[in-house]
Amino acid sequence: MSATYLGGFSGDMKREFTGIPNHEMTHVWQWDRAGQAPDRLIEGIADFMRLRNGFVAELNKKMKTGYGDDYFVDLLGKTVDQLWSQCKAKYAT
Repeated sequence: MSATYLGGFSGDMKREFTGIPNHEMTHVWQWDRAGQAPDRLIEGIADFMRLRNGFVAELNKKMKTGYGDDYFVDLLGKTVDQLWSQCKAKYAT
């Protein structure tokens, strides 16, 4: 983490300060098929994890005692069906 970068950052410092390690730690757990995976995929996944800062941790907390579709409404404000419909519409071929 660069002190120079953070010193010049003018947005939400807490979000940025926690977002950078989330992005980089995602790389620790990624498998890139011995360098064969496209860089845009590897970085896109890490950026997604950064932008969804806290989502996985909050979902894991909820799932310690079971599972419910309502978890997604609580965390993302949309039902599973709404999220699935958006995904299908966005990536339709």
